[in-house]
Amino acid sequence: MSGALSVDVYEVLEMGFGKEGAKKVIKALEATISDAIDYKWATTKEEILNAMRREFVTRDVFEERINALKAELEGKIAKIDQKLNFLIILMFIALTLMNPVVAEILKRLLKL
Repeated sequence: MSGALSVDVYEVLEMGFGKEGAKKVIKALEATISDAIDYKWATTKEEILNAMRREFVTRDVFEERINALKAELEGKIAKIDQKLNFLIILMFIALTLMNPVVAEILKRLLKL
């Protein structure tokens, strides 16, 4: 269908401009369409590249983010370590005091 359409367009152009005029018009249209396609491809390619550059990070930025995460995690781990140490000491004290032998020794020392 598109082939028939282009023949019809050429015939109309030929009737209006003559054979040589129609050829010149067709060549001018082809050159204009080709230029428009080349321009659109170049701008689209540049838009895609710019979008990719915005989405992807450089090695330096990646390392900065990793180091920031590492520092944050180290801080959280330090807090958890403190809590765990406190709980271990508390458990040790509780288990020691709950031991009947230790309880008896403490009673004698405190004279209760």
